[in-house]
Amino acid sequence: MSRPAILRTRPLRIVTFLLLAFLAFGAPTVARAEGNFNFVYGQRSLDQDFWDPTDDQTVLGGTLEFGGKDWPVHIAVGYYKSDDDGTLNSFPILGSVDLDAEVSEWSLGVHKVWKAGIVRPYVGGGISFVSTDADVTSNLGSLSDDDDTTGVYVQGGVFWRLGEWFNLGFDARLLEGTGVTLFDMDGDADYWQVGALVGFGWP
Repeated sequence: MSRPAILRTRPLRIVTFLLLAFLAFGAPTVARAEGNFNFVYGQRSLDQDFWDPTDDQTVLGGTLEFGGKDWPVHIAVGYYKSDDDGTLNSFPILGSVDLDAEVSEWSLGVHKVWKAGIVRPYVGGGISFVSTDADVTSNLGSLSDDDDTTGVYVQGGVFWRLGEWFNLGFDARLLEGTGVTLFDMDGDADYWQVGALVGFGWP
């Protein structure tokens, strides 16, 4: 007997649905609170032994953090996605063997933002729900594999509030504690990344 559809659903998809529902129903609260919605574009480095030649990935994502004016920390929800492609090797018959790899994640945590005039340093951390995908392609066809995992992230940086709402700055992020298996090889999706930050805040 096949399992019910809900049990066949990947855990990451369930978490994604819950986070989207949280954002949707929490929108009025976000509007009344103070916070920031910052986007990051930068470079992510993964374990070279496991991810080579796709260990240096371009990353794009962002974090929404918000809370009451008297709260000691803000709730933070983030989504980040990175990818890269490269050639594993070249053989006389197979030709080039190419690898496309992608790492995406939802995160939920708490962040602390300090206000020093227009300067806003921040630090935070929490749990990340990570999805990895890899595609190998050669003259004989293609092969794909994927895996999900969880880990713990820490994030920090600084941005400047320019005018009443515009944010511009730098961001750094680290993920640890993950474990994935792709093409029967055990590794992880741990990374560190740095990037430019642009976004907006209120009030």
